[in-house]
Amino acid sequence: MLEETDTPAPTTRARNMAKRRGLILSHARATIAEKGFDALKLRDLARQAGVTVPTIYNLIGGKPEILALIIEELVERLQEVQRRVQTDDVELAFEAQIDKLAELFQSDENYYRAAFIAGDRSGLFEQSSQSGIFSRALQLPIDVCRDAVAAGLLFGNVSSEQMGRQIYGCYRLARQDWMNGYFDLEGFRRQSLTGVFLCLAADAKPAFRQRLMQRIQNLKD
Repeated sequence: MLEETDTPAPTTRARNMAKRRGLILSHARATIAEKGFDALKLRDLARQAGVTVPTIYNLIGGKPEILALIIEELVERLQEVQRRVQTDDVELAFEAQIDKLAELFQSDENYYRAAFIAGDRSGLFEQSSQSGIFSRALQLPIDVCRDAVAAGLLFGNVSSEQMGRQIYGCYRLARQDWMNGYFDLEGFRRQSLTGVFLCLAADAKPAFRQRLMQRIQNLKD
């Protein structure tokens, strides 16, 4: 007899359903990443996964439900890495953030390309959305810019909110270029950091600006 705290082991049927569900989602991710959002067709997806269309509906649902699951997983993983590294070094704070994102994307490039494509099409990254991931991700660069002003690195002639928004736009644009296959993840890192450091340099005090320009030069070498 099971104790109240025991969790029953999944049945063979439940394991098989979970396996087929994972296979369907895997093929959906790959299709979007390799062929584009509009290429995702349930009939083709069923053939690739070795199941029937009704099975897809029974296990997951239609195309909107498939995309919702892909996006949901993306948001959860991004929230895990979009936390500021505790450091007084402003450049390191941004480098660590972008490096963590690049490492995450590298773990499964097809998946992340698929998820970002689905997210863009669903409005997940709309700047006007107060509940979207954009508004949450924007807070980190704003906080770092505020700290840089407080530390005397930036003049403060540009508001931290405006500077943070421009900085976030730098690695958002780099992410879109990577997503569309214009360059690899090293290109994502280089373009992101170059944009971030140039934004900071626009309001930086002389010594900090010199430091930033050296960082930009190092990215070219």
